[in-house]
Amino acid sequence: MKIDKNFKIEVTRGSGPGGQHKNKVETCVTITHIPTGLKERCQDSRSQHGNIVLAMERLTKKIEDTKTKELNNSNNEKRLFLIKNPKTIRTYNYVRNEVVDHKSKKHYNLKKFMNGKIEHER
Repeated sequence: MKIDKNFKIEVTRGSGPGGQHKNKVETCVTITHIPTGLKERCQDSRSQHGNIVLAMERLTKKIEDTKTKELNNSNNEKRLFLIKNPKTIRTYNYVRNEVVDHKSKKHYNLKKFMNGKIEHER
């Protein structure tokens, strides 16, 4: 297991049932990811090393989840920007004989529109 400078490990005595072993041995582990401020506390195992491994697994999972959420949010913002500000201004639909203006969301008769008579249809 690799622990770098981005993580701070604190070891304390566990709480809860467990008797003398729990009261004497510092097996509870709290790992903090310094750049994000995320924390994970673990006292599931009886050994300090086991708790470090479990806490690191959980913390790395939390970090990955927050990164994917941030990425999804930024992608959604880009998508919403493109929807609100379309590159297409008008669509000329010859089959339906209509012109759709995407900025004003109005529909026009294609033949009249091409002859310069811009009249709102719907």
